[in-house]
Amino acid sequence: MAPRDEDVWDISLFTDSTHVTPAERAALADVQSIGLAEVMPRALKGEPYTFWDYRNGAFHRGWGMRIDLVLGNAPFMGAVTDAYVDREARKGKGASDHAPVVVDLGIS
Repeated sequence: MAPRDEDVWDISLFTDSTHVTPAERAALADVQSIGLAEVMPRALKGEPYTFWDYRNGAFHRGWGMRIDLVLGNAPFMGAVTDAYVDREARKGKGASDHAPVVVDLGIS
C-alpha cells in the first residue's frame, strides 16, 4: 500500500482504489503503533517507487507506486546504513513488476 499520496505517480487516478484507501492506511498506522517505523529508501533515479504496471510503458514513463515497505523496530532502525530501490531488478524480459527495497545494516 502507498502510505502517502506522494507515493503514487498520479494520486487522482488512484483515489479510493487499492493501495491508497483510508482503511489500508489506517491498518498501516495500527502496525506502526506497536513501535515499528518505515525505512525510507533513497531514490537512485526518479521517485523511490517499487511497482510499475506492465502496461503503457509505465516503468519508462515513471508511472509507479511505492507500495513495498520495510518496517523495523528501534534496534533495526538504528542499524540501517542505507536503503534504496533496486530498479535494475525491474528491468529486462521476465522481470517482476515490483523492484526490491534493499536495506544495508551496520551490525557490530
